[in-house]
Amino acid sequence: MIGNDIIDLRTAAVESNWRRPNYLSKIFTPKEQSLIYDDKTVWWLWSAKEAVYKIINRATLQRRYAPLSITWHSPTIFLHAGKEYFIKSEITNEFIHTIAATNPVLFPQLEVCTDPTIKYYKDEHGMPMIDNQPVSISHHGRYWAMVKQKTTA
Repeated sequence: MIGNDIIDLRTAAVESNWRRPNYLSKIFTPKEQSLIYDDKTVWWLWSAKEAVYKIINRATLQRRYAPLSITWHSPTIFLHAGKEYFIKSEITNEFIHTIAATNPVLFPQLEVCTDPTIKYYKDEHGMPMIDNQPVSISHHGRYWAMVKQKTTA
């Protein structure tokens, strides 16, 4: 299973003040807070948790976002309910895009699409699909990303 999240750093800087009192403690564990040294770190951790949440949501069909239950273990692994979730992130000065997978062998099989006009539909649970295959969609500010399995031709 896969999930993804994209953060427009310009939009995040305008719309969110992560430095306000108690904000970080509602989303990040003390260990995670100790990793934070700038805006990019905050939004990287956030995007990883969101990408993992999308996998959990698809697996459980429960829309309960509990960011403290998704925890940093290493730069490429987050944990939830005793399970490992693997992440890969692209971090630029403009955006952060994180992909999460239940198994790292999935990463080479995935492709990122950035064309928001790509047609997809939602299944009976409201989950995005293309050709009966699950996809993960994220959008924020100026950016849109869909992650799906590569098609073989």
